[in-house]
Amino acid sequence: MQTPHLRPDIQGLRGLAVLAVVLDHAFRWPVGGFLGVDVFFVISGFVIATGLLRERARSGSIRLGAFAVRRVRRLAPASLAVLVTTVTAAWFLLTPSRFGTVLTDALWSAGALQNWRLAAEGTDYFAATTVPSPFQHFWSLGVEEQFYLVLPVLMVVLLGRGTGRGRTRLTATVLGVLVLVSVVWAFVAVSADPAAAYFSTATRAWELGLGVLVALAALRARGRSVRPLLGEGMVVVGLVAVTTSVLIGRESSGVPTPLALVPTVGTALVLLAGSGAGTGPRAAALLRWRPLVGLGTISYSLYLWHWPFILLLPLVAPVPMPVVVALALLTAIASHATLETVFRRPGLRRTLRENRLRVQLGGLAAVTVLTVVTTSFAAERVRPLPAVPAAAAAESLPAEDEASPALRARARDVAAGAGARTWPADLTPSADAISASGYVDSLTKTSDWASTLGCSLIGADWRSDGCVWGPEDGRATDVLLTGDSTGAFSAPGWRALAEDSDARLRVRDGAQIGCPFSTTALPSDTESCAAHNAEVVDELERTEPELLVVTNRFWDEDDPSLESIAEDDYASGTRDMIAAVREHVGRVVVVPATPPGYAPVSCVAGTRGPQDCRSGDEVARTQIRALTGLLADVEDTTVLDSTPLWCAAGSCPLVIDSVLTRFDPVHTTPEASVASAPALLDLLRQGDVLPGVRRSSP
Repeated sequence: MQTPHLRPDIQGLRGLAVLAVVLDHAFRWPVGGFLGVDVFFVISGFVIATGLLRERARSGSIRLGAFAVRRVRRLAPASLAVLVTTVTAAWFLLTPSRFGTVLTDALWSAGALQNWRLAAEGTDYFAATTVPSPFQHFWSLGVEEQFYLVLPVLMVVLLGRGTGRGRTRLTATVLGVLVLVSVVWAFVAVSADPAAAYFSTATRAWELGLGVLVALAALRARGRSVRPLLGEGMVVVGLVAVTTSVLIGRESSGVPTPLALVPTVGTALVLLAGSGAGTGPRAAALLRWRPLVGLGTISYSLYLWHWPFILLLPLVAPVPMPVVVALALLTAIASHATLETVFRRPGLRRTLRENRLRVQLGGLAAVTVLTVVTTSFAAERVRPLPAVPAAAAAESLPAEDEASPALRARARDVAAGAGARTWPADLTPSADAISASGYVDSLTKTSDWASTLGCSLIGADWRSDGCVWGPEDGRATDVLLTGDSTGAFSAPGWRALAEDSDARLRVRDGAQIGCPFSTTALPSDTESCAAHNAEVVDELERTEPELLVVTNRFWDEDDPSLESIAEDDYASGTRDMIAAVREHVGRVVVVPATPPGYAPVSCVAGTRGPQDCRSGDEVARTQIRALTGLLADVEDTTVLDSTPLWCAAGSCPLVIDSVLTRFDPVHTTPEASVASAPALLDLLRQGDVLPGVRRSSP
């Protein structure tokens, strides 16, 4: 019988799993790479249970103390090194408030409880608009370590003492029931709270339990191999299940159930097929490929190190992601060759002597990583100012126009922001503010902006008097604002215009977070969005405002909320919705959102400056042109080119006149919305969108 620690196919499975996770985190491909963790869970359950069963067969008992010592020696050294190194790097690179959060995450991770912290915080593992913790990946280690506390005790109780197999069936039955209960609970939890269910030990226990059941099945087989043809078929089906899930699996299917059922069962089939005597099925030859086996051998260290590298190294220097992954791989090799090897067995001096070459190679890999990182940092500090050009930006300024002074002033501020190299001392909102946990919730619920942004929360009474702003004298232009969260966060600017006596606008906020004004339903919240848009249509029919303003986010293939929606379908949905309500409004104007760009929390941290955080306007201009073409046949409908509010000469700075333009990759800050409002008024006037608008002031 092949023992787990000698089975190359298991190492190959580990290599496949960690490769999927790392590629997903680094390059967002494959889309189901996160399922590599589920493969790890089944392998861990199988390997740990097999080791315990072998110990019982050899000595007649399971020594809990010895098991705990082995686990600590195996896992703690590399884990502690990552914790200490990452906390130290975060202290240098992150803002004080974010560092405090990272330090708290480190403490929870050290206690193997990070998964419960993330679940309690309501963390969305798949959120694209938030910056995750550098210790977020410790959630899976927490699940496993909690499992290691329970399984040995459970097996001691169920199996009893002695070497007989009489109680194996009872153990398998009890564990089978527990696995079934965990699966059922996973379905319930995913339906009730998918974010928390993702991290819960209770919803993940069945995956590790499945590995234990495979180990018990292999024990009952008493070393007999699965019939050759059946074994080959099990491996083929198992590998197809794992690879297909990783390549096409999407979180919208439900994680961990039902989506993780496919790769976990596939992993179980591969493990069981190779549990007999001999070298294992020929179909598993790929898993015995030496590079994949080698990757599996360092998989624990690679899993530990890759995520802090991906999040923090770009804060030191703009290192290409393939280089980041290569450096994480070298660090994992060093970690495995030193920390994992040296402390695994008692007798440090003898271990060092026996593994001298391995330790030396590991040290060389570590020195290489430090050299590359230090050199990149030094090069970043002395590199010349990139070409943005303040001169080129200045050339894009509009001609002097007495009727549009605010737009001219805005263009000057954008041009200055495009050439800035240092962060302003009075940055608004501050780096600490946007880095604080719960910042977005505070904006909509407790901040000074809550009276405006709260109108766009799901379930809010947006038809109330508190969500309409401006004069009631009957001479103001009635405006209804609608759209998704990008429209919601543009509302402070519209409110500022409504409260400006020169603008003569009366604005009602009908935008709702998560719900674009479109006939194309999002997979995330179809029912509530359809209901809200129906309410907006009713309001338009009832009030017939003079102007309908539509602001939806730009389409992005990497945006989970737009999953499975093609770009053309997304644009057509907006067009169809506007066409459907056109007869109930005097005029329609589409005001595109802020052009998407870098996550500000990362940009204002580390050694990066504003020049590293500029984005281009290509996405915005391309989609504005496409939407303009689609709406060309809809009467009195204008797609406003809003890029002059945010960009100059194709460059969109993150900071304009000391104000952060966005608090995440797609949403404008309330402060930036207000700051851009006078220039927006000029753009609307230039496009003859608003009747009777007076001259703006900068």
